[in-house]
Amino acid sequence: MKVIAITPHKKEDTLTIFIMDGLNNIGADVIATDLGNNVKKAYKDDEVIEHSKDADYILAFAGKHGYNGVPAPKYYLLDKINRPEVTAYIDGSEYNWTSFRTKNYPRINEEMYEKCNWYFKRAVYEEDLDRDKIIPCYIGARNSYFDYESKKVSKEYDFYCSFGGPAGHVSTGLRKPVYNYCKELNNNNSFNSVVGEWLDKDNYFKTIKKSYIGISAWGAENCCRRMWEILSNKTCCFIQKPFIIYPDKFVDGESCVYYETIDEFKEKLNYYLQNKDECIRIGNNGYEHVLKYHTPIKRVNYMLEIMDQGNA
Repeated sequence: MKVIAITPHKKEDTLTIFIMDGLNNIGADVIATDLGNNVKKAYKDDEVIEHSKDADYILAFAGKHGYNGVPAPKYYLLDKINRPEVTAYIDGSEYNWTSFRTKNYPRINEEMYEKCNWYFKRAVYEEDLDRDKIIPCYIGARNSYFDYESKKVSKEYDFYCSFGGPAGHVSTGLRKPVYNYCKELNNNNSFNSVVGEWLDKDNYFKTIKKSYIGISAWGAENCCRRMWEILSNKTCCFIQKPFIIYPDKFVDGESCVYYETIDEFKEKLNYYLQNKDECIRIGNNGYEHVLKYHTPIKRVNYMLEIMDQGNA
């Protein structure tokens, strides 16, 4: 299978990394335009155009261009390739709580919507489904998140809450009140917990795995990669309930714990802190649900099945 990938210029994009993981896992021959985001080799424009003549799929990824001079992905190649019937746009933009909204950044890239036969989108709202090309394509558990799952560690901490260090990124969703409540519990020495500490990658994942409960709240979008980091390590994940649409969601009390308000968060956190056996059960179920539906291979196969069916 040959895939042309018009990728972001080095700037990290979570959905691009996730899909590239899946393409590499299935052994696809990926002809990419730019390094970064798990791209193994970048090709020159003329090489990309030549390879596109017999490519099975053309994938154009969204890029966080415009930040600190980051250039846009090489979308101009789409006109030169001119194979819209096998072309999909992969929109990993985070519209909801980022500066995209305040700067009037469009939630739908209309130019790419017209140029591509499919529009796979990370953040799909109910009204977006009125557009016939738009297909939910959420982020999931990167391959690297599972590196720590096999390591044998015992549960040591009651809960772990960190949104990027002591100050952290707490301006979105319920992060600030959630963080403050967890800090209050931690300061009162009521529980053995880790709150707000900046940890390197290795200790970050070890701390998740050692915790009965890991806490996530809306980031740049309704959900963030933190929930996938927690779920991939058999830890009971508290998730601020998203309202974006994606297939095979988690089930409250079975594979995760949802909360919609700070009062509900407090009530559920206190309940599960007294019921650690349920935390273990939910953590294991969440992990199995990820393996079944939300790995890179699962997401790429989901996309390819849709594209193989013909028009969106």
